[in-house]
Amino acid sequence: VLVALRGVLGKETFNKAYTEYARRWLYKHPMPSDLFHTFDDVSGQDLSWFWRTWFYETWKLDQAIDTVTPAGDSLDVVIENRGKAPMPVHLSVTRSDGQVQELTVPVSAWLGGENRRTLRIAREPGIKSIEIDPTRDFPDVDRSNQAWPR
Repeated sequence: VLVALRGVLGKETFNKAYTEYARRWLYKHPMPSDLFHTFDDVSGQDLSWFWRTWFYETWKLDQAIDTVTPAGDSLDVVIENRGKAPMPVHLSVTRSDGQVQELTVPVSAWLGGENRRTLRIAREPGIKSIEIDPTRDFPDVDRSNQAWPR
């Protein structure tokens, strides 16, 4: 779960929050809520959706590339949240010239009730591959649907 939290916050913010948690609770007996409040405070974010998902529910995470279709000089990439667990989607687009473009669908899309999001990506330079969560930060239940082409 901490690896997933690092994926949400980024390494720098995660490390600051974790260090602050250790400082605040050194030689004490913290409860889970103390960890939650420290990370919320240090990150400046309301992470209640994260804590609920991974500590209080049994929801599964299943982010998927549903379809990739041409749309003029672009590709429409449909991302689905097939599980109930909300997490941001980190998308990596590898171009034929070797460049890598990083895109993010914020968690707010899923928290607002959506379960599909369409991203329009320029086709040039050519697209070699598209992958969700290339760093494997999130505990997705089905990684076979996270890459294009399949």
